[in-house]
Amino acid sequence: MTDALLHKIGGEGPDILLIHGFGADRLSWLALAPKLFQFGTIWAIEYGAHGAAGNDVGDGSLTDLATAIEAKVKKELKSPIIVGHSLGGTLALLLISRGFVVSSGLVLLAPAGFGKTLDISFIRELPEVVDGAAAHELLKQLVVRKNLITKRMADAFVETLENTQRRTALQAIANTLKKATPPPLPPDIPNIILWGDSDEVLSPPLNPPTEVKLLSNVGHLPHVEAVEDVVKAIQTIIDIKSD
Repeated sequence: MTDALLHKIGGEGPDILLIHGFGADRLSWLALAPKLFQFGTIWAIEYGAHGAAGNDVGDGSLTDLATAIEAKVKKELKSPIIVGHSLGGTLALLLISRGFVVSSGLVLLAPAGFGKTLDISFIRELPEVVDGAAAHELLKQLVVRKNLITKRMADAFVETLENTQRRTALQAIANTLKKATPPPLPPDIPNIILWGDSDEVLSPPLNPPTEVKLLSNVGHLPHVEAVEDVVKAIQTIIDIKSD
């Protein structure tokens, strides 16, 4: 069965589920998660070939990944607000559209498939890197403030790829991600989309819908470079729920 692993991060109250992007893991939420403890119980899911999850990704399809996430969260979480980054945003929409998970609100961060252009070279090269220096240069494309991506982070990522099964599994997901087409935004669930206007990996839509808020001087990681904006978006969804 396709792998996924659910982590309870902290906080108390309504469930808030964080779904990371391609090549990331639960640690990518370190800057954001503690700021959300005041709002609810924070959970982070890791799907196959990421973080502490195993390397079974099925055929690498979004459906297989979403099914694995559903198996972990459906019985544990009740109508969570879902925060999804990049591939995680697309997976969040798939979970909802297929009825896998009932969500009370969505905050999507540069969701894959919605943007104007996707840097296919980044998706292709990430599972192929073999040394820390190359990984460091590649990962710096994710942010405007390059110092946020450290050599240590890059080295740690390359170490995970020493497992050939993980590298192969990431390649399978990458092949799917290149042609990802997300389901439409659910009309009956409050949602906000945040997008860095300097995103080099996934350019924001040319004519963004009203749900999209562009963040000035921010790259592909709003939850790292614009933490307070993400917190405000989540708080807005919570306020809408309370009305």
